[in-house]
Amino acid sequence: MAAQVLSGSGNVTYTNSTGQNVRVVINYLKNITATGTMSFQGVTVELAQSGIFGKTLAYANQNDGGGSNSMATMNPQQAAGGIPLEIALSNGETFSITNSSSSTYIEGYNIIIIPEAG
Repeated sequence: MAAQVLSGSGNVTYTNSTGQNVRVVINYLKNITATGTMSFQGVTVELAQSGIFGKTLAYANQNDGGGSNSMATMNPQQAAGGIPLEIALSNGETFSITNSSSSTYIEGYNIIIIPEAG
């Protein structure tokens, strides 16, 4: 099976039905306005309000006067909490990102699902 890309906005759920393990890599995730939730294999992680997360985010720091740019896994100005950006799911397990206040608060995501066998 080829890799699968999940991209969009709103709540998202993926159930692994590949018959093998998969890697879930979060390249970009933006949660606005209210705290959201990421769940996988019995684990629940809080998504910070106004949080932007991703595997290798570039950001511009406008607070230092010089407008320096950098690469980070999370914008340090929003370091309210962290989330795993890469997880493994066994066959039959489910991964989800939700915001119970409103699905519109998950403003955007880009996630790649990579089967173990490549």
